[in-house]
Amino acid sequence: MPTFIRNTTVIGTQIDDDLVMMDSDQGRYFGLNPVARKIWELLEQPLTQEALVEKLVAVYDITPEQCSQDIAPFILQLTENKLISVADEKN
Repeated sequence: MPTFIRNTTVIGTQIDDDLVMMDSDQGRYFGLNPVARKIWELLEQPLTQEALVEKLVAVYDITPEQCSQDIAPFILQLTENKLISVADEKN
């Protein structure tokens, strides 16, 4: 299972419960709701999707199966927007 890491050129600030981020390489802004912000915070350390699910299940009232299903599109979106990458691809 791949290990995901955050793009180090992304900077962000919290506004109320949301997180507003900018990728300085792309010059693009992104906004994250509270759950997405939690995922972003957890990805401060490289994690597999499985480890991410375990951490989220500990915080939210959700089954591992539903959590995995719910976050998969978001992980894909983060990857497509170059906000995170697979650790092995960084080399």
